Amino acid sequence: MALVQCKECSVPVAENAEFCPKCGFKAERPKERLWVATLIKAIPGSLVISVATAFLAYLTFFYQKETQESEKLQSMIESAVSDNAVKERTAIQVVTYLAKQHELSPHFALSILGTVVRNGGDEKLHGEVYDAIENLTGGSSFDKFDKYEKLEVLCLKAALTPAQHQRWTNIGRIEETVTGDGLKLQAASKLLSLTQILSDPQTVIDLLLSASVCDSDPDMIEKLIPSLSKAVKLRDHFGNQSNQDVAGCLEIVAKNIDLMKPDIREATRSKIRLYLARALIAKDKDLREDSLKTIEKLVTSADLDDDVRLLLDGVGRTTEDPNLAGVVDTVSTFLAREKNAGARKITHG
Repeated sequence: MALVQCKECSVPVAENAEFCPKCGFKAERPKERLWVATLIKAIPGSLVISVATAFLAYLTFFYQKETQESEKLQSMIESAVSDNAVKERTAIQVVTYLAKQHELSPHFALSILGTVVRNGGDEKLHGEVYDAIENLTGGSSFDKFDKYEKLEVLCLKAALTPAQHQRWTNIGRIEETVTGDGLKLQAASKLLSLTQILSDPQTVIDLLLSASVCDSDPDMIEKLIPSLSKAVKLRDHFGNQSNQDVAGCLEIVAKNIDLMKPDIREATRSKIRLYLARALIAKDKDLREDSLKTIEKLVTSADLDDDVRLLLDGVGRTTEDPNLAGVVDTVSTFLAREKNAGARKITHG
């Protein structure tokens, strides 16, 4: 008979003793293990094998189910990133249905829908994604998403809606969302990336102007100029717009930059880029000249000659605009004049 130590006084005690003969401590018996052992002994061998087989089948079923779910998700991801419209359409329908049935995370479904959109596709496919997002985020469902996902929803809806008044509503909500939330760069980057897969020039213009409001950083605004110039030129091809709407928005953003950027030099750099965009898209000669004069004043006030030379070089390589040559010549002439004036001052000094 095996001996064990009493847990209370450490005296050797028989393994099957109920009480310690010295201190009277009652040892706890492994009841569950004894119960299982007794049950197994009582069950005929054939039944034990059947129970074990059933348990194994149960585990196998759940393993297969998890594997199938994993394969299903993998299939949806592959469909979303493919260049096959049929597969992408299937991904849209499946993720929306499964998310509404609570069989798939709505967060994962949103990521799939966003992937389909950024993968390009035709206008009909974009319309289906818009309907799917409306279905997925309608009513109180929108509150289930965090602030980053809400921003994604608003950006996608702004890009995909065919109705301009609805687009402006979503754009307004985007601009409200990023105020003081650290989401400005993210919002501007999302809007800029979405314009690359859109064909409607007015939608592109609306999104780019909103991006300039969300993040007025000079580098971001410089990235917007080629796309904005191209979209305005394309819109002109379809109609005889004066472009006063775009010019007016650019001026409003420029005038509000001082309220958003405490660094005067950085604020001035942003303004120069906005007025350069204004000069490029202007059809009216007086409007273009007014923009160029404003650039000259800004350059002089902040001594940004070198910055503007780099800006003109970058814009010249990336922007195709009929007004570009004249704008570059005018600004370049001003910069040369300023440089000569500065040299004369040094010589006289």
